[in-house]
Amino acid sequence: MEYFTVSSRLRPIVFLLIVSIGFTSCYSVRLLSRDGIPEPDLSNESQDFYKNKKVFSIDTTVNLKVSEGSFGLIRNCGPTGFYAVEYRVSLGHALLSGITFGRVRKVKIRYVRLKQDN
Repeated sequence: MEYFTVSSRLRPIVFLLIVSIGFTSCYSVRLLSRDGIPEPDLSNESQDFYKNKKVFSIDTTVNLKVSEGSFGLIRNCGPTGFYAVEYRVSLGHALLSGITFGRVRKVKIRYVRLKQDN
């Protein structure tokens, strides 16, 4: 007669739960302009920092050569500049960069431009 303990049945489930939470965990860095006024977008009804602000997003994968150590993403933000820039990294993005020795990087950036004076 074979006995199964509850802990031996739950180990794979707990492991999968921890791994799934780890892959969804992330950190973000947000840089703000202290004196600027954000470009408004009243149709943006989100309930976070970006409420009523016009948000632009960059979600891309960057492939670097061995000789390159960094990369630059240049977007036209108009004549005024940035109000806020947020750079987000998840555990999955960090693992991808580690496995490929930094040659493949997944990048998620959200930014808000400054309001233009009319």
